[in-house]
Amino acid sequence: MDGDGYGGSDDDQVERDSAPFELPAILAQLDDHTPETQHAAVRTIRRHVDTYPERCIPTVPKLRTLLDRPSLEFHDEIAYCLAELADESPPDVAPSADQILAFVTNQPSHPATADLCRCLASIADDRPGALVEQIELLTAAIADRPVIDGWGIQIVSHLSTAYPTELEPAVPVLVDALEPDPTEHGVEVFAALGRIARTGTTLQTDEFVAAAASLATHENDSLRTNAIGCLADVARHHPATVEGVCPDLTPALESEYPQTRANAATTIARVAAGVDADTATSPISDQLVSLLEDEHTSVRLNACLAVGYGRIEAAREQLGALEHRDPDRGVRERAAWARAQLPTANQATDDGSHSRQSPP
Repeated sequence: MDGDGYGGSDDDQVERDSAPFELPAILAQLDDHTPETQHAAVRTIRRHVDTYPERCIPTVPKLRTLLDRPSLEFHDEIAYCLAELADESPPDVAPSADQILAFVTNQPSHPATADLCRCLASIADDRPGALVEQIELLTAAIADRPVIDGWGIQIVSHLSTAYPTELEPAVPVLVDALEPDPTEHGVEVFAALGRIARTGTTLQTDEFVAAAASLATHENDSLRTNAIGCLADVARHHPATVEGVCPDLTPALESEYPQTRANAATTIARVAAGVDADTATSPISDQLVSLLEDEHTSVRLNACLAVGYGRIEAAREQLGALEHRDPDRGVRERAAWARAQLPTANQATDDGSHSRQSPP
């Protein structure tokens, strides 16, 4: 049999090309206990599923039962059909999630498993509740695959959108997906890690932080944005985890892309708010002060947070100017807040009374 399951004699090929899609007959063939008859039915479904998937939807329950037959030699064709049907109508395939996951778990190296992971990704996107109770089993199955493919990461990414708190067991799998090349799956991985981190859950590993910082100037906009955004999400509840890479964000603060500058300033602000402010901001204070004059509102807003939490005295004059003259009300309010955080002549620099105030 060749790679796409269409091997066989010339007579078989003629039969496949001419066989119409008659649902009652196909369902009867799938119920037949003869593997050859069942295979003929699956081939017919396989031939029609790309063009007329809606006709094939009623075959889903019977296709999933065939996954439980280890003696069959056409699981790859069954998996392809299920994946296409899940793409067409996830609600119709979602009830089969347990059987599909069982196959993936028991046979992670099987040629059918990639398409079954594709199937689960469609289910996770549309019906994440069908998989949420199986997260630990699912992440273990993805980890057991010979290679971590994009479908496995998409499953976890989709689930993290709906159930980020429950995705804590998936953190090591996501981090492993960054090796050896963090650019391959980084867009989905950093987005998922950021969602999980925003819940405040205790992260099982922080090995991804350095990888995220290394991508702060990457040419791919989505990858760069998600990587720095992930650092900002982690810094919200775990600022000490990100503190060590703050100097590495210097190029991001000077990026030509406003979202990159804004995300980097947010990251610095959250680190400064949660750990020693001087340690977090002193190596990059000049860059942060420069961002107060940025032409983009979101950058100025976040720069106000960074210099305020960092209590950067050199920003006082510019903050005063923003407070009274910036065209954006939000910037004016944050500039006023930030200026109030700066130490006065009669106040010790390490007095934290102002830095604990919440920004507007």
